[in-house]
Amino acid sequence: MKAGLKSKLETLPAEPGVYIFRDESDNVIYVGKAKALRNRVRSYFQAPSAGDYKGAALRHEIADLQVTVCNTEVDALILEATLIKRHKPRFNVILRDDKSYPYIAVTVSDEFPRISLMRGKRIRGVKYYGPYVNARAARNTIRLLHKVFPLRQCTGKVPGQKGKGHSPCLYHEMHMCLGPCLGNVDPEEYKRHVKQFCDFLEGRHSEVLGELDVRMRAAARDQEFEEAARIRNQIESAKQVLRNHRALSSSTADYDVIGVSSDNARASFSLAQNRGGFHLGNLCFFTELSDELGEAELVAEFIKRYYDQAGSVPELVLVSSIPDEEEEGLSDWLSAQKGAHVEIRVPRKGRKKHELTLATANARLALEGAKLERARDKGRVEAAIAELARSLALEQFPLRIECYDISTMGGAASVGSMVVFQDGYPARRDYRKFSIKFTPGVDDVGMMREVLYRRFKRYLRESEKPTEEKVGARGWAKKPDLLLLDGGKGQLGAAKDVLSVLGIDAIETAALAKRLEEVYRPGRRESVVLPRDSEALFLLQRIRDEAHRVAVSYNRRLMERTTANSWLDGVTGIGPGRKKVLIKHFGSPRKVMEASLEDLEAVPGLPKNAARAVYEASKIVGSEKQ
Repeated sequence: MKAGLKSKLETLPAEPGVYIFRDESDNVIYVGKAKALRNRVRSYFQAPSAGDYKGAALRHEIADLQVTVCNTEVDALILEATLIKRHKPRFNVILRDDKSYPYIAVTVSDEFPRISLMRGKRIRGVKYYGPYVNARAARNTIRLLHKVFPLRQCTGKVPGQKGKGHSPCLYHEMHMCLGPCLGNVDPEEYKRHVKQFCDFLEGRHSEVLGELDVRMRAAARDQEFEEAARIRNQIESAKQVLRNHRALSSSTADYDVIGVSSDNARASFSLAQNRGGFHLGNLCFFTELSDELGEAELVAEFIKRYYDQAGSVPELVLVSSIPDEEEEGLSDWLSAQKGAHVEIRVPRKGRKKHELTLATANARLALEGAKLERARDKGRVEAAIAELARSLALEQFPLRIECYDISTMGGAASVGSMVVFQDGYPARRDYRKFSIKFTPGVDDVGMMREVLYRRFKRYLRESEKPTEEKVGARGWAKKPDLLLLDGGKGQLGAAKDVLSVLGIDAIETAALAKRLEEVYRPGRRESVVLPRDSEALFLLQRIRDEAHRVAVSYNRRLMERTTANSWLDGVTGIGPGRKKVLIKHFGSPRKVMEASLEDLEAVPGLPKNAARAVYEASKIVGSEKQ
């Protein structure tokens, strides 16, 4: 750590504020806010606890620190959002729509605001409502609302047409525009209609309909029957807008439901909007992850990024979890955005809990769909293979990649998997599964060595056969361009030893560590760290995850076969549940038999009388076997 950075850490205040991390090139790489700057910023420079690697990748690149003290945590949140939009730091969560959602926009900075449907970059002085899931539905909503609120539709700051004088358009003749170009309406009266329009889109339907109803009755009382009929038509158009939202919410309150799903590199968010008793649809957003964030942290980051630009803030936000230190500050910030109290809640039961479950499922499906779409993109796959060859300094493109993983249950039913990707796609006919035979106990490196030895011993045997006899051998006789191992330097060393013993050369090897997604290569002291958003890393992760899936499923199948019938079935007080607990705790029925009475009594959830029954039965079974 640089001396200047260390001195700044020592003088940090215990007050709320915003902190900025910069790299060696003075680029802003992260912006964060804190209730107490001293505690939060110093946490990045402490050694991570076991299993917690938050900030490890970020800490490696921090060269300088800048802090700004704020009066309140809400002020810090506002400043944080501003700085993130300005700098777009790569370690921050930056939301991306899965498509360009349309917004209903009101040009509130104009003297006579107009309504339109807008996409893309936001413009200052324009108020946005949405986003809307369906563009056609949004256009129909605008069309109907123009019948309710006769606001202008012509473009430009000044209403009317360019040229000599102004002439009314067809919308004015149809009573769908108040005609500000003719000077027929006072700006204050026009703004009253604008306010009603905004209130209606923000969910205050009953208030707007009530006000229209009062005006209609007043016009009828004054015998202005034409005006009363026009307002009656406005009310009917407004009700038609509401009828178009056929899906009803579980309550009449305005609320959003946020679901989240993530893997090591990407997260997706599903937002279910509910306004005025109607479900308006589900929106989906993605972000690339440059750091390991828990679910609660992801939810907090989404709330900050989304509601900083959302057209409306509901009175209730339902989430799966939220950091304790963030909940109060975020609630206060949202309340300041809305101008009324906003609650963030984790539902525990009932209809709201069910809606949260659906939102989470939608987020997971969106993430899987995006991954599948990306994996099927031939251009991306070719780019990934080329980038992989370049980044790992491979002598040729890795067209055939074999990946290996180990799965064990405490040393029981230990297995290995071999998956094959040809030209970037799974070659499932060449997959292989190995039941560990010669490596006892929990020894991942030893098991990897056994699997690799058995695989490449078979490769040598098949390679020596005549060509016509290799047809039945299928993938065994094929040589991989890249040997990928799930693990670190230990697994890489095991591969090097096996290939050396068997006299096999010219096979490139690499190991992918889960912790920071580092890639280890033979002869290199430092690991290769691929960019988090690179196609090469995505391909490696996809291959590694497939190897893990195959290994775990095979391990479970063997465990089920092992536990299906055993000496434990005849023990009094031991049913299927306790039998499963015992085998999971010790690893196998044989190890349960070898356990002492004290070890059995220490099994969580196993009564002492059941433990003694197992112990006495094990002695009987053991003596019979002798």
